[in-house]
Amino acid sequence: MNRFDLPIHKNPLRTRGDVERALLQLLEPVRGRFTGGGAGLWLGGHAAHYGAGSARMEAFSRMLWGLAPLWAAGGGEEWLPLFRRGLANGTDPAHPAYWGRLSHYDQKVVETAAIAAALLLCGERMGFSPEEARNLHQWLAGADGLSLPQNNWLFFRVLIQAAFRRMGWAWNKGQLEEDLAKLDGWYLGEGWYCDGQPTQMDYYIPFGMHYYGLIYAWAMERDDPGRSRLFKERAARFAGDYLYWFEDGGRAVPFGRSLTYRFAQGAFFSALALAGVEAVPWGVMKSRVLGNLRDWLAQPIFDSGGLLTVGYAYPNLLMSENYNAPGSPYWALKAFACLALPEGHPFWAAEEAVPALEPLRAIPPARMLAARDESQVQLFPAGQRCANDMGHCGAKYEKLVYSSRFGFSVPRGESLEAGAFDCCLAVCEAGTERWRTQQGFEDFRLEAGRCWRRFSPLPGVEVEVTVVPNFPAHRREYTVTTDRPIDAADGGFAIPAEDGEGRACTPDMVEWGPCSVTARFPWGVSAIRCLSGMGEPVLVRAWPNTNVLHPLTCIPTIRLSLPPGTHRFTTLVTGAVPKA
Repeated sequence: MNRFDLPIHKNPLRTRGDVERALLQLLEPVRGRFTGGGAGLWLGGHAAHYGAGSARMEAFSRMLWGLAPLWAAGGGEEWLPLFRRGLANGTDPAHPAYWGRLSHYDQKVVETAAIAAALLLCGERMGFSPEEARNLHQWLAGADGLSLPQNNWLFFRVLIQAAFRRMGWAWNKGQLEEDLAKLDGWYLGEGWYCDGQPTQMDYYIPFGMHYYGLIYAWAMERDDPGRSRLFKERAARFAGDYLYWFEDGGRAVPFGRSLTYRFAQGAFFSALALAGVEAVPWGVMKSRVLGNLRDWLAQPIFDSGGLLTVGYAYPNLLMSENYNAPGSPYWALKAFACLALPEGHPFWAAEEAVPALEPLRAIPPARMLAARDESQVQLFPAGQRCANDMGHCGAKYEKLVYSSRFGFSVPRGESLEAGAFDCCLAVCEAGTERWRTQQGFEDFRLEAGRCWRRFSPLPGVEVEVTVVPNFPAHRREYTVTTDRPIDAADGGFAIPAEDGEGRACTPDMVEWGPCSVTARFPWGVSAIRCLSGMGEPVLVRAWPNTNVLHPLTCIPTIRLSLPPGTHRFTTLVTGAVPKA
């Protein structure tokens, strides 16, 4: 429950007018925060690795993800001169607010995407003078030839070149073709890309790779019909799998990095609508965008002034990445691409609808299984790994299961309580209490109704585990081989220790067995039982703010002492919430 009420909390988010009003409600708190020259926004004091100057420019540019579609439809007039001024001054080398030239691996290159998208959507409405247009063109062209991360960053230059072509400015066809060719090399088939890393399938596929491809397809359909058609076809195929990451009401599963972008989760469906791709019925598309917005905007994700905070379901720097500055969360405004569509468009005219989905679905390109019912979604990844650790990436990709209702936890230390080892196996040298979990994998398999992985959490310790979903439970079949005595802890779902009204759990809500522990709280059930008759049940009281959904959690856990040798044991883990 929010500590304070904001106007946006009363927005029903059912119509186009509601969605436009929600965008303006999100923008209103930034009005008085422009820096000198209007080319930046100061939204807070914590840092990202790229420093304060780029952070202020980032905050400014990310507002364009929402404003540009609104401007394209003729709305948002009061904001247009403010951002036109900032764009003019930020790209004028003679102005004190000049952003500086773009450089290799520069965060400002990320922010060029929003500017390019604004030019594609409504460049003619920006009203730049010839000199201002020349400065903006030259500044954006500074991205040509730069060394960039080999991932979705290449799409930023693609959008720049597409914007130049649409505006009638000089453009670099060679740079465009080079970047598009590299991006095409990351297409895996069946609608799935990877973001440069084939072991990393997260929200960057929908709100990065496909989103930019759909913007390109919308803008370049006449100039590049073949590639535009290809982007649309791939996005349409991807949509059928991506539906499985959402509950019927629109809530998505927290998984992977950049979760502070929150309702960017629904941006893919918004871009589908913009590009005119009816990959799923319009009502289903609408329910994913608006349902996700409704879920997010009811959560305590704002500060007292109405600014979006860094975190996930509540303000939480612990789960952030090293590139999350105060303005970073406004990447979420990508979800408002649908505002470029007029009131009479089929997207807005359709009644929201819930798709008919299978209770268990294998998604081989994403290396995961998806299980669901009307109350919860669970994702079971197998061969997932983030190659670059930017903040607790092991916890964000390598748990055994991820849930839309229980979330996942990231560590604050090495003890069971500080490590908050939910939905994974942790091990340590016997008696040391310095726990370690999976960091990378040696092999994996995704089979019908099960997934398997092998990894080594400590030198001399090898773990093989087969996970078999039986929703809302799943079975974990372990083989652990160790060359010395170790302790092991198999963690269940992290369940909130109190509900949204502040009512706390009590000892009588916990049920104990010889090899089992069940947290049966009024707001949910988390249980673990060792079917092999081994281990000691414990209820770990995790440190505060380790879970992405719930500030205080308990983790039902089975603790085992394993001598040298090979050990086989099986646990049954359940995570259930009341059905609406």
